[in-house]
Amino acid sequence: MMVEDLYRAPWHEQMNEVISDMVNSVITDDEILINEIQEWENSERRKNMITGELYYLNKVDIREKKQKVKWKSNQKLAHGFAKKLVDQKIGYLLAKEPTFGTENDAYRKIIQDNFHRGLLKKIKNVGKEAINKGIAYLHPYFNEEGELSFTKFPSEQIIPFWADNEHLEVLSFIRVYEVSAYMNGKKEQHKKVEYYHAKGIRYYIFEGGKLVPDNLAGLEKNHHFTINDKPYVWDRIPLIHFKYNEEEQPLVDSIKSLVDNYNLQASTNADILADVPKFIYKLINYGGVDLAEFLSDLNEYMVVKVDENGDVDKLQAEIQTEAVEKDLNRTRNSIYEFGRGVDMKDEESGIASGKAMDHRYGDLDMDCNVLEAEFQSSVEHMLWFINRYLLMTGKGDFTNEDVNTIFNRDIIINETEAIDNCVKSFTVIDDQTIRENHPWYNEEVENRLKKQEAERREEIEKEYANAFPPKEVKVVG
Repeated sequence: MMVEDLYRAPWHEQMNEVISDMVNSVITDDEILINEIQEWENSERRKNMITGELYYLNKVDIREKKQKVKWKSNQKLAHGFAKKLVDQKIGYLLAKEPTFGTENDAYRKIIQDNFHRGLLKKIKNVGKEAINKGIAYLHPYFNEEGELSFTKFPSEQIIPFWADNEHLEVLSFIRVYEVSAYMNGKKEQHKKVEYYHAKGIRYYIFEGGKLVPDNLAGLEKNHHFTINDKPYVWDRIPLIHFKYNEEEQPLVDSIKSLVDNYNLQASTNADILADVPKFIYKLINYGGVDLAEFLSDLNEYMVVKVDENGDVDKLQAEIQTEAVEKDLNRTRNSIYEFGRGVDMKDEESGIASGKAMDHRYGDLDMDCNVLEAEFQSSVEHMLWFINRYLLMTGKGDFTNEDVNTIFNRDIIINETEAIDNCVKSFTVIDDQTIRENHPWYNEEVENRLKKQEAERREEIEKEYANAFPPKEVKVVG
């Protein structure tokens, strides 16, 4: 026996210590959720989401500009570049109703009924959120009438757990949000936590760094939804993500520093212009008592008292605005270049030829190509939930139907040039193709053409009917 064996604990005591350490080191599900929530709320990604929304609302950093000298102006000029760029992309890609391509006419009608104006408006708003925050979310649920609906969850409220590095499939997610409630006659804020997993939903209240079961919400549900009081669980987690790009990077990341510089330069220049009337007076042998008397005499009598060899002069800095204007124009161009938009301030925008127009809209078109690819995948995800709903409610099995979603862009064109090209295409291609490429064409045109053709034939038939007298019919007895 070695000397250290005399001081070593018995074997069974050592094993008890090992087991105790293992038990104490195991982290519970609630602790995991707490860690994820705290990490998310302090993350740079979430801060960027909030910044993106603020810049869209034109609540920008220039508002914090300060002026050390009290008498100097402190202009805070905020320019809404972010809102203009975001609205431009949404108007370009999502303003028109999408086209759903499928060979099943009955299914196409069902899809169009489900994608009503209210839902299309919601998708448009989701697009705005995706550009502002990098990613946006829709949650499928059932309304009071038992119909499948979709609601938008603010992106900064959602903590997704992805199944893969490409962020294509969500395994589960946490939703953290605040609600107002009256407690003992006082209005208080409560932080609610909902954990959506494969088997249902858990409900908590986040208090003092701990998760407390939410008794009012029902603690936990072993289902995602009910139909006729019958519980169901989705085969997929009920969360549909819409990305601005593969990296989930918001627009504000590309333009924030440029917008801040533009606002600062414009505001500083405005300060200089606002302070121009505030001259610095140079007094030599002033004959008055104090400066107040000097200003009073100057303003009231336009006269200043001076002693022998006295004089009054004013000092004024020469304003150099040309350099500022050049910097502002340079920064503005960079904002539209890296924000991938079109500066409508360009005087030639309204008279540009087709090729020049294509070039000018190239960056916007390229950015919307990426956005369209992401949204096509997301709409396909929405259709999965719609198809399961149709199957559960006995409205048909369309789970194997292929659908191609086409977003009809609101393309800016030179109308005169387009119409001229249509005229030149007669006898080269069929009339309907020419009409479809005419800038004033829509589906109602075909109905009006049919009505017009019917009226024309009716007039021709009347003319011919009056041109020839009716034949006499002899009756042979």
